[in-house]
Amino acid sequence: MRQTKRASKKRSQLAKQAQDTETRIERLYQDAATTGMKAMSRHSVGEFNYGFRQIANEMNTYSVRSLEQVFHAWQEFLDAGPLRQVVELQAQYVQNAQNAYEAYVDEVSRLGEMYLDVTRRVSKPLALPKRAK
Repeated sequence: MRQTKRASKKRSQLAKQAQDTETRIERLYQDAATTGMKAMSRHSVGEFNYGFRQIANEMNTYSVRSLEQVFHAWQEFLDAGPLRQVVELQAQYVQNAQNAYEAYVDEVSRLGEMYLDVTRRVSKPLALPKRAK
């Protein structure tokens, strides 16, 4: 009878220990998952912001450069005296249209690469630090 009570008590203790261990492991995994998700989202948001700041700066630089070229062209047209000089300027800018188109295509390609780079960096898996035991 005593052995039965002792065995029953021992079984209850082991079951309680197993349940406590299971609860502790569940909490550790839940904490690790939560911490990992926070770190991943913080990393992704940071990379996203940094990448789009770079893209915005690139677009701003290109826009300023393009507007300066337009204003320079208008200034030359307004400063041109005789009709012959205006026609020569127009012919010169028609010849430079190919260069402007190539610059535009280069800029769009560069922006596309920047968007892809941001996407790659944001979606890159994060290596989580190992937890101390």
